[in-house]
Formats: sequence, C-alpha cells, structure tokens
Amino acid sequence: MLVVWKHPENASAQFPNVQLISSLGAGVEHIIKDPAITSKHLISRIVDPTLAHSMQKHVLTCVLHFHKQWPFYQVAKQNGQWAKPNPIERPIKVGILGVGALGQAVTKILQTVGFEVIGFSRKPKEIPNFTVWDSENHSLPSFLQEINVLLSLLPRTPQTEGILSYELLRNLPKGSCLINVGRGAHLVEDDLLKLLEEGTIDQAYLDVFQEEPLPTSHPFWSHSHIFITPHTASITHQENAAKIIADNYQRLKTGGPIRFEVQLDRGY
Repeated sequence: MLVVWKHPENASAQFPNVQLISSLGAGVEHIIKDPAITSKHLISRIVDPTLAHSMQKHVLTCVLHFHKQWPFYQVAKQNGQWAKPNPIERPIKVGILGVGALGQAVTKILQTVGFEVIGFSRKPKEIPNFTVWDSENHSLPSFLQEINVLLSLLPRTPQTEGILSYELLRNLPKGSCLINVGRGAHLVEDDLLKLLEEGTIDQAYLDVFQEEPLPTSHPFWSHSHIFITPHTASITHQENAAKIIADNYQRLKTGGPIRFEVQLDRGY
C-alpha cells in the first residue's frame, strides 16, 4: 500500500507490488494523472465527517457574507458613512455543482438557516429533501439561470477542468455570487475578471486556484470583489485520516472491501 499526496509523477512505478494507493486527503487528481497507476490498482481517499463540518462552516460564512452584504458595510465604514444597502438582505438561491458527501453536507447546513438550495448532477440522483437537476433532463445553463449563488464542489476530472468559464457563467443572473471550493483547475481565471467587470458576478469567494500559492502579482489580490482563502475551506484531520488509512490496510490484508474506493475511469 502507498499513501501519497501530490507525489512526483511516475514515482509509484518503483513499487511494482503495490495493490492499494491511498490519497492523504479527499482529492485524488494527483493519483489519477499519474501514468504509472492503472486499473490494476485499488485507489482510496479520505472521507471524514470533520472535513464535512469544516466545509459546512466555510460555505455558510461565504453565503451569509454575500446575503448580508458585508462588503457594502466595509466600504461604508472606510468612508465614514452611516449607510444601508437596499435590500438589506439579498434574496438567495444556491446552486451546487458536486452533490457528493460534501455537497449534501453543505446543503443541510444551508437549508437549516433557511436558504433554498438545488443541485446539479451528471446523472439522476434521488436525495431526500434535496432537489437535484441532472444533465439527462436539464441543461447546465438553464440551471444557472435559476440561481444567484453558484457553489462548485466538483472533483477534478478532464470533463470538469475549465468548466467555470465565461461561456457557462454568463448564464447566471446579473449580480450573482461564485464560490469555488472544489479545484482551482475548474475556474478560467481571466473569464472571472471579465464577468466581474460586466457585473454578471458581483462577488467571488475563492479557496482554490490554478497556481498555489497564488502568485503575489496575480490580479485577484487587488480586486475588491474577490475574497481569497489559501485552500483552507476543509482541512484533513490527521488522526482521523490515519485511522481510515490503517483500517483500509487491514482490509487489504484480509480481503475485505476497501472503504472510500475511487473509480479510476470516473476520476472520483
């Protein structure tokens, strides 16, 4: 068994007897893109309730920040103005791309505080108390036209790279919000700047980027409508991750089913 995180490409080739490769986190793109890893390998990832709790709090903070219009008050404070936005609370309808374990956990916390949430999935899904559109019956542009907060929790696959593009996001209503806590490769960064300039997107909350750390010269740093966190939306709990990895190693030795197995062809 190998436990890896952003390992050098082809490094696994020197271990011909490896049967199981475990990611040290929820993401597995560093494994999927390694040409030395094939369908003969079992692949697993970390799925931990603490990851979900952390993500719930992060996304809820972003949505409330947009809903209660805190940027407006920050500018008013800087200018010494006693001013109120109109409306004081923006009406919110959240759309989620990526309705797996994290997406469903985030949905629950948003619904608990009264926000309407819908999801979009590649294939039809029946999830209690959660409306999920799917690509077999709906188009993604029509989904975006129904919401004003878009949350991306997608995995990184060849199909999702660059999905958050101008061509797609222009379907959002004017003054919308983008929250990307999935993968930096999803967002076409220059397109976001254009959408902000046009007013289609009013605020963007970004936790992941094409290049990390984000270069100091990047225009995102100085843009007043972009809020940046350094890939901290959801952090792996070391002790819990160690228990999951150890349990999967025992399962491998005894021939039991591997927990949180990843399908190489799907990429998640």
